[in-house]
Order: sequence, then C-alpha cells, then structure tokens
Amino acid sequence: MKKRLGPSDRLYPMPCPLVVGGTSGESDLLAVAWIGIAAGTPPSVSMALRDSRRTLELIREAGEFTVNIPPVRLAAEVDYCGITSGRSTDKWADTGLTPLPGAVLSTPIVAECPYNMECRVTAMHEIGHYTLVVGEVVETHADEHVLDETGEKVDVGLLDPLVYIAGSREYRGLGPVVAQAFSVGRTVRPRGSE
Repeated sequence: MKKRLGPSDRLYPMPCPLVVGGTSGESDLLAVAWIGIAAGTPPSVSMALRDSRRTLELIREAGEFTVNIPPVRLAAEVDYCGITSGRSTDKWADTGLTPLPGAVLSTPIVAECPYNMECRVTAMHEIGHYTLVVGEVVETHADEHVLDETGEKVDVGLLDPLVYIAGSREYRGLGPVVAQAFSVGRTVRPRGSE
C-alpha cells in the first residue's frame, strides 16, 4: 500500500555539484542539489537557486556559471559551500579548493572536481523565493583519469560523483552498475507475447 506524502521537493538521489558564479576577479561557489539537464540541443542545464545567494548575484552579473562535479572525497568541502555564505567568507580559501580559468568563459572551474561544465545563461525565471537559471553548456572538461579506455567518455565509476539524499540529509556515492541502459529493457516481454 502506498502512503500519500503530499507535495514534495524531493527526488532521489540528487546530484550535488559545486556551481561557481562570477569571474576570475570575484567568484563564489555554492553546493546545488536542485539541478539537472534541461535539454540536449543545445546542451543545457537548469537549476533553482534561492534568491538570497551571493552566487546567484554573481551569475546575474556575469551571465555565466560553471557546474563542477565533486568526487565523494570532497563531501566536507561541498557541504561547507552549501551552509556558508559567500558574503562573509572566501569559500575558496576556507576549503582549499582551486579556481582554474575556464576555456571559453570567464567564470572559473574547480580544479579538484574531475568534471566541469562552462555554461552561458540563456534564461531566468522567478519561482517563489527561487530563481530558475537555464544555461547552455558551451564547454566541458574532464580529468583524464576519469575517462574510459577510449578516452572519449566519462567512466562514472572513476568519477565517483557525490550525490545528495534529500529528507535524510545524507551524502552518498553511487553503487555498482546494475544494467545497461537502452538494452536491458529489451529483455522485458510484453504481456501476452509469450
């Protein structure tokens, strides 16, 4: 039997990237769980940021941001960037994370994150106390050690991305591969086809 829980902001699991706003002159980073791919053509991400966030102000000013996927080992640094205000502290200095210049945009990427996306803002929409930000991905970066044997695709096992579990407020890693997408579904036999 299912229990009704009412409207919820919970989706399991959520990615937990570090989003950077600003430029090489002034930037801030923020842990963001409400983020995902918005479109494939052009490749775009969308995220909801609370209006009070300093990172959002810097994104508005620069018109760009980066999305940086941290490995599990950076859980403390990611959490710090989510619970600490960029108005009163330098999160880069406090966490020891390193800003690197982007290849296309002026917003830095995070050196310690093995996968990074440079995004140009294409839309903003106010929703309550949040702003939905949509950005076109104009470049991606991956550390060579997280690429598969072809050197062309990210091996998520090697990436070891940190994920967030809403409700229980936990950080976790991903488990082992359970099946191959666009393939395992072929093993299902529609009812009556036997």
